[in-house]
Amino acid sequence: MSALPKQPENKLYGLDHLRALAILMVLLYHYQMPMFGHPEWLPEFSGFGWTGVDLFFVLSGFLIASQLFGEMKKTGHITLKTFFIKRFLRIMPAFWVVVGLYYFLPAFHEREKFLPVWRYLTFTQNLGLNVRTFGTFSHAWSLCVEEHFYLLLPLVIILMGYCTTIKKWVVLLSIMLLTSMILRQLIWNNLHVDSDDFGVNWYQSIYYPTYTRLDGLVIGVAIAAFYQYAPDTWRRISKYGNLWLMMGLGLLTGA
Repeated sequence: MSALPKQPENKLYGLDHLRALAILMVLLYHYQMPMFGHPEWLPEFSGFGWTGVDLFFVLSGFLIASQLFGEMKKTGHITLKTFFIKRFLRIMPAFWVVVGLYYFLPAFHEREKFLPVWRYLTFTQNLGLNVRTFGTFSHAWSLCVEEHFYLLLPLVIILMGYCTTIKKWVVLLSIMLLTSMILRQLIWNNLHVDSDDFGVNWYQSIYYPTYTRLDGLVIGVAIAAFYQYAPDTWRRISKYGNLWLMMGLGLLTGA
């Protein structure tokens, strides 16, 4: 009998559990749509499932930032060519296949019109997206946010002068977090809640754009910074993992 493959020593198995949870949350949330014959109890149970997308952003921010910070610690620099090639090979082939199916097979469309194909290929589909008019493949908006993040984070690290102190990252990430929250509030103040188009405008102005969805990614990057640059703090926090879990569940329940 062959031996089981050796697992990486630094693998965090909890991330796989969180990824599975995020997938389940998003799946159940979309399953409650009128087009599916879902059980009557499902909407009440899965109404919070949309937050699975935010959980994905946190995980993505943590994983990508951890890789870049880890490389910085070992080599003192970031190899942008290697980073972008890995991201390209991981995402683009499968994405191009799906876009091709939508473009060449109109019967594959699940909703309204398909945006010009260049909007998908340039990952600008999530900017100004009117989901009522161009609802087909609208769920690609989250990949647009991810791609913008993959492009900007390495450049931000370089512009920060390869900063390796947690204090500098706390300041930078706090600014990014507050900027996203303030932008959302300003946009919200200009939305007409009583309008018939409120839902469409809310998706278009707040839910889809990258600049209003930085929260989850920034939180993930912040956790990665502690993980890589403050290992003692990370170990102390990790000792109380179950307590943090209970506190998080309590906070979500209250929200």
